[in-house]
Amino acid sequence: MIQGAVVTVLLGGIAALDATPVAQTLLSQPLVMATLLGLVWGQWVVALKVGVVLQVFAAGTLPVGARTPEDYASGGVVGVGVAALLASLSPFAVAQDACVMLGSVIGMIAAGLGVPLVKWQRRRHEALSRWCETALRQGDASALGRAHGAAVVLAFGVGVLYCAAFLAVSAQLLPPLVAHRSLKLARAWEVAQPVWLGLGLAHLLNAFVQRRFMRAALFGLGLVVGWVLLVVGR
Repeated sequence: MIQGAVVTVLLGGIAALDATPVAQTLLSQPLVMATLLGLVWGQWVVALKVGVVLQVFAAGTLPVGARTPEDYASGGVVGVGVAALLASLSPFAVAQDACVMLGSVIGMIAAGLGVPLVKWQRRRHEALSRWCETALRQGDASALGRAHGAAVVLAFGVGVLYCAAFLAVSAQLLPPLVAHRSLKLARAWEVAQPVWLGLGLAHLLNAFVQRRFMRAALFGLGLVVGWVLLVVGR
């Protein structure tokens, strides 16, 4: 469990990097991270179930106007990591559905609470850019590389600490909830599945209408995986 937790928090840092100063590929998407974390924890089905749900909600996070979207890069790692951690402690099928429900909710909470951190990082990046501009005018040719390196270290550190904090708190508070409320949580998961998959279909159609084919393909994959898991789980 310790090894899985360490890898999870490191992936949290990598997801934060991918979402801000480096690469900006699909690696930080919840469904991609769920695949990796499923392999790390040996909880592939649990991880993908949570990843599909969080990917559906991540589809609706549009930076409209001055709005800062929810941080589903970190939220995806946190949600899947929490669900996988709890599932590794609860081998029964009903308890694992309860873990999926809790992981999905915790991932959404983490994504929402991550907004102030994203705003704080943006302010730090603005300060770095002003420092870099001043240093370049003064003839310091290495200022740009140093500023980018500082932004990378900041993003990775914030991602690691944020995911570590959620995992530590969840490991202390949630196992008793799974042990004593697993039937109710599993029932809540069964009721919520059609709603989340319906939202995913709506986002898929919207992406096709707006000709965002890469996003549509990703969401379509998520829906197919979700449908297969539902069929297999029955």
